[in-house]
Amino acid sequence: MFSSFRTSSSFNFIVLFIGVLCIAWSAIFVKLSEVPGLTTAFYRMAIGFAGVLPIWYFNRKPNVDILGVKIAVICGLLFATDIALWNSAIVMTKAGISTLLANLSPVWVGLGALVFLKQKPNLLFWIGTVVSLFGVAIILGLEQMFSFQLNSGNVLSIVASMFYGAYMLTATKARNHIDTLTFSVISMGTSAAVLLLVCLFFRVPLCGFEMHSWWALLGVGLVPQLAGWLAINYSLKFIKPTTASVTLLSQSVFTVLFSVPVLGEYLSWYELLGAIVVLFGVYLVNSRKHI
Repeated sequence: MFSSFRTSSSFNFIVLFIGVLCIAWSAIFVKLSEVPGLTTAFYRMAIGFAGVLPIWYFNRKPNVDILGVKIAVICGLLFATDIALWNSAIVMTKAGISTLLANLSPVWVGLGALVFLKQKPNLLFWIGTVVSLFGVAIILGLEQMFSFQLNSGNVLSIVASMFYGAYMLTATKARNHIDTLTFSVISMGTSAAVLLLVCLFFRVPLCGFEMHSWWALLGVGLVPQLAGWLAINYSLKFIKPTTASVTLLSQSVFTVLFSVPVLGEYLSWYELLGAIVVLFGVYLVNSRKHI
């Protein structure tokens, strides 16, 4: 009976929803840690890697495609850059806004597919892109945009979403060459190693924190990175990516809701309006197969 429930669509959507709730805490844990963004980026990937390593070891595949390994390494480099930029952005702006702007990645995926893969998105994709960018303009503030006085955290969040878009495009190439667990181990391990080198280069502190910071660092590694992405990756085996991607948009909504009692962060009326416009635009981008 339990096995039949596990294969049901309801169970898979529950798992996906749990994953969304987990990753919604990413920006909040970064804020709670009260340490540099690069530090939280490293510990997120290092703890996530340490957690997934034994799971992979007992479920590893006997044969590994070398091309898949190379793609996973590239994905690790891209994701490391994404997390480094995004975590740094979270420290500079509101957790909900940084998470919302990071959700622009589907837009960059579509544009990247057009430029690099010569795949043409349909009209709905372009409408969604324009709507999303208009929402971003509302959040950033039209007056500030025209005077080039932009919030650095918001700009970093947008750049981070571009790198995550590149990660998503590259990761799709790995599906036919490497299994999910092996891909996760290699990409997480690569990200952790790169971020460690970056932290050492910029002399970012990696120890000497207060206990509440260590708890937050442990949380960001175990909850969003390990539990969240394992749940999402599991559900993606049974749920269409187009359907899942729309569900993942709710991440920013939950981050905003959690930020109110935990961080005491509230959105202004124009940030709330911009958030709704961005989510609607990204929904249009994901509402059907546009490529």
